[in-house]
Amino acid sequence: MESCRAAGWLFLHGFGVVEDAARAEALFKKACLGKDTKACMDLAVEYHHWHEWPSKPSAAVAEASQHELVCARGEQRGCLALALDVLRHPDELSGFQGTVGKTALKTAEDACAASNVEACLTLLEIAWQDDVKPRAEVMSARLLEMCLAGEARACEPIVNHHWPNKTADEQRSLRKEIYLKSCEFAQAECRAGRAEECSFAVACAGQYGDEPRGREATRAELTYHACVSGRDFKECAALAYLFESAKGVPRDLEKARFFNLAACQHGVYDGCSRVIARLQKEGQGPEIDKKIFELAKMSCRMDKRDPGGLTGCMDLADLYENGRGTQKDVEKAVEIWTAACRLMVAACNELRFRSRPVPPDSADADEP
Repeated sequence: MESCRAAGWLFLHGFGVVEDAARAEALFKKACLGKDTKACMDLAVEYHHWHEWPSKPSAAVAEASQHELVCARGEQRGCLALALDVLRHPDELSGFQGTVGKTALKTAEDACAASNVEACLTLLEIAWQDDVKPRAEVMSARLLEMCLAGEARACEPIVNHHWPNKTADEQRSLRKEIYLKSCEFAQAECRAGRAEECSFAVACAGQYGDEPRGREATRAELTYHACVSGRDFKECAALAYLFESAKGVPRDLEKARFFNLAACQHGVYDGCSRVIARLQKEGQGPEIDKKIFELAKMSCRMDKRDPGGLTGCMDLADLYENGRGTQKDVEKAVEIWTAACRLMVAACNELRFRSRPVPPDSADADEP
């Protein structure tokens, strides 16, 4: 079953194979049903990440379903995870009340008392949402105890907390200590391949001048881990920029091209645009145009969450209209602008400029 989980991860992140979220989901579920608990828990987390999942319930329901499977096997981490799910999304997960019922809060409180960071964080989050300040103070104090005892993951949520029983100088000193522990945790997690921790790890590197190798070198190392170990392709584009500009690493245009291309192949527009810019500097001609066209196709993503991907679609339409790198196809360009018009006004303007019909559900349909 471990091999099914591993194969699922490869298909989910496009490592050596074409990304295929449906196939990845099937492999994870096969492993999960084969009693590979890690597969169940990993899939629950992945449902909250941006993948092209097949039709499914909301991320919260899908995640809770995986935790319920683990809990039904008598594994307490599944039961705790399900309890935390229900506390975070009480309305959306009302159907799971029969599984955890009114015990969800007590389950979380017992886990927090036993130094489970995730349980304490959830209880703190709920206290903030419900504006229950006394409870928030209790949870913050509990997290502070764990943070100062070396549980670095407990530090980040309370970095900017105001401690009412501390003087201004004590507040500053404590805040710095918490920040450094939080940064230490994020960097360790980033180096271990947890890409979600790398953004903060890079940002906090050297904030207090405590990086022996220098801030830029440390940031470059963490960006490398985020890209290569964490498979965060936005960080691959950032790494390419560091190689281009010699920030923390020796200037290396071949490595910059490699990481930009890896980012581009996984839908990161910045990676595509930099490779295109480099090609345009190298010269002109049909072969260069063909390469630019292929890159533009990779960069185009019709998703309003991805402004860069939409810009890539605009670039692709321009190439079709002008017949650069491909057969001239004005109707294909119009097709792209029409699809993009539902998500960005610029595409609608391209249609209007050419006296083409604008879809009724255009991005600017509600404008006067």
